[in-house]
Amino acid sequence: MNLLKNLYFLRRYLASFFTYRCVSCGKNVRGNCLCKNCAEKLLPAVIPPENLSCAYYYDGPAKETVVCYKFGENYDFCRDTICDWLLSAFKKFSGEKIDIAVCVPSFKNENSRLAELSKEFCAFAEIPFEPSVLKKIRETEKQHKLSYDERRLNLVGAFKAESSVSGKTVLLIDDIYTTGSTALECSNTLYEKGAEKVLVLTVLKTKLS
Repeated sequence: MNLLKNLYFLRRYLASFFTYRCVSCGKNVRGNCLCKNCAEKLLPAVIPPENLSCAYYYDGPAKETVVCYKFGENYDFCRDTICDWLLSAFKKFSGEKIDIAVCVPSFKNENSRLAELSKEFCAFAEIPFEPSVLKKIRETEKQHKLSYDERRLNLVGAFKAESSVSGKTVLLIDDIYTTGSTALECSNTLYEKGAEKVLVLTVLKTKLS
């Protein structure tokens, strides 16, 4: 873990010498994908539930950053910034003893961009990242195209957890918390295999959820 963390530090240090374009306004920036002015527009998410923590609301520069990371061709330079947002949101769980971390899995590709982000975050947070203990076993419709009720039904039976999570506190990582249906289904799947506690950490949260 320390070696991986050092490698990430080295990559971040080297990246600080290169000039990028702010994802939101296009100004030149270094070591970050947002300029100072756009970073000041980020809206911290207010999260009442004890088992959930998110960094910012899905709006403005935060939304543009995550969309770039999820779908853009030149997405890699957003990862470090988003990882720092996760680390900031993770402070809410500082008193928890977390045994392992997983991310919401992809059906077709285990090495998804979310998995890459989660791996980097876990290296810095010093939490064992074990993505193989939670798998997606069938393809589903895209959640953003569905209503609230349809989202819940769409994911029923879509995930499978390993019995190795039994008795453990699991950190579940995702990028965007909308209705909570994905986090709920993944959490229930982990609980069915005996997980003691599931904490949900996401980068952004929609304002209506």
